[in-house]
Amino acid sequence: MCINNDFIENHSYRVFEEIRKNSLYNVARVEFSEGYCWEPQFQTSQFNSNDLITKIILEDENKNYFTINPDDFGLRFAKGEINYKEYLKFQKVDDIKWIGYSILGVGILIAMMFTMYVYFIN
Repeated sequence: MCINNDFIENHSYRVFEEIRKNSLYNVARVEFSEGYCWEPQFQTSQFNSNDLITKIILEDENKNYFTINPDDFGLRFAKGEINYKEYLKFQKVDDIKWIGYSILGVGILIAMMFTMYVYFIN
């Protein structure tokens, strides 16, 4: 039985390719989770698509740099649907949402453990 376990890596690579093809900006640099980066102006060879892309740095005509994540919000910014300030706001809201979900999940687990403790011990 073969299970594909590199879903996150493939998703980040697909989003990067979409950004590269449809972006209003030039890709200046791509950073990976292993700590290395790929710069298209210095390295002509393409990187391994199984590496996890953590950041994409885009450059506009005025040499302004924008750091985005390879996700849907980053793709929307690269296409020009939202500006960088809105992108940062969406990222912040998304981060707060995931922190809230994590706290809620831990709270539910603690409540279940407490309920089991009271039910079985007392």
